[in-house]
Amino acid sequence: MLDRRFVLKALALSMGGLLLPGSMVHAAMSRPRITDVRFSTTPNRTRIIFSLNQEIKHSLATLRDPDRVVLDLQDTELSSDLNLLSFTDPIVRKVRTDSLGNGTMRAVFELQDDASSRAFLLKDKEGGRPRLVVEFTATDTRDEADAGTAQPNRLERPLVARKGKRDIVIVLDPGHGGIDPGAIGAGGVKEKDVALSVARQVAREINATPGYKAFLTRNEDRFVGLSRRCAIARNHKADLFISLHADAFHIPSARGASVYCLSERGRRNPVPANQKSLMLGNTLLSAIASTPSLSLHFKTIKQARFAVLKTQEIPSVLVEMAFLSNRQEEMLLRKSSHQASLAKAVTVGAKNFVQKTGLV
Repeated sequence: MLDRRFVLKALALSMGGLLLPGSMVHAAMSRPRITDVRFSTTPNRTRIIFSLNQEIKHSLATLRDPDRVVLDLQDTELSSDLNLLSFTDPIVRKVRTDSLGNGTMRAVFELQDDASSRAFLLKDKEGGRPRLVVEFTATDTRDEADAGTAQPNRLERPLVARKGKRDIVIVLDPGHGGIDPGAIGAGGVKEKDVALSVARQVAREINATPGYKAFLTRNEDRFVGLSRRCAIARNHKADLFISLHADAFHIPSARGASVYCLSERGRRNPVPANQKSLMLGNTLLSAIASTPSLSLHFKTIKQARFAVLKTQEIPSVLVEMAFLSNRQEEMLLRKSSHQASLAKAVTVGAKNFVQKTGLV
């Protein structure tokens, strides 16, 4: 349900010696085994999915200088017919494995740059075999679109000098797009489509208000690089920036909206949180909580190192509107009435922030 598009290349991953010695291949069949590996990659997220013959005990650790992630699988072996494939990925640079003396298999993922990581088991409710997912999310994404390959944004218009007090400029960022669908629910609802639909509604409401002007980072189903999205906000001299997304989690009961601000904790030169971003996040949380048809997943602001929020001079937040991995919330996100409620809450939160900060 949560798998992204799979990119399979026909090159054997021999860089780390992923095929174990024959003596281990023919070990007792009762031992946990990895029977297949698949790769799912998008511009800012990579998943490596291990198919298993049974559940396994695992641990994940992050190491620095250089950035790498270590996955230990207890008492686990690889199948002799395993066809591990190499792939070109913007986050994971190289994979190497080894067999530790105590029967533990270790996989080391060397990263292109800093990234957050997690590992979790997916259990098949119908009795199928489990899968272990190792997920990497870019925290400082640099994309090729910023090297000059991006198409002109149809929503970008040159700023013109205004007489008197200028309009309040709000830049809305519908997450994902084009080749990057984002999360996909069991019923086929795509994050990129929901984000764009709600963003358009917010823009219409804002543009209908005298003294306000809204711009979108994309107004169609196309890919826009993360740094490009930040550049669009700067080009429009945005007073605030709101990135809209839909969440997904391996626990299907997870539900509700969340609001994130930028965090640079863990970097060598930490950047303090933008206090106005925190204020914007809190006004959005209040607006969502005050809307009867909406609910919150986290009742307080969360902080993460999302690359799209790295416009420190602009109050910026990322809103996860609901969970597509939750069947009920996926059904709600299909409905125009629910999208309208989300759009109204975002609009009210944005306007309340403008009034509290004295921008009008």
